[in-house]
Amino acid sequence: MRLLKWVALLGGLALTGSAVTSSALAAPETESCSVVGIYGTIALVVCPDAKSDAAFIAAGQEACEPIAVRNVCNAWIWRSEQRAARMLPMENHQLESVTALWINRQGTLKVCARDGCYAGQK
Repeated sequence: MRLLKWVALLGGLALTGSAVTSSALAAPETESCSVVGIYGTIALVVCPDAKSDAAFIAAGQEACEPIAVRNVCNAWIWRSEQRAARMLPMENHQLESVTALWINRQGTLKVCARDGCYAGQK
């Protein structure tokens, strides 16, 4: 958890609108989660072993904590390391492979297969 904060803090100092990638633990209950990219207030997270909404929420909150501006941050979460985006903009196959989306300001988790994560999602 502390590693994520330091990586995000150092990455945040270097942010000028370009993607910054990092690897760090996302949350104690989802120790296999890692932040694979940060783009402004958007975190790209991989959680291959997350088994519950609570695990996705914890990973999203942890990823957003150091980068949120006025509580605005979205954490895009994938289960598949190979399908996850590493930078923005995402390609269609990466967007279609998103497992969950944490919307920090609203305190809302969208599980894509259940809730839909973006307009026009099948």
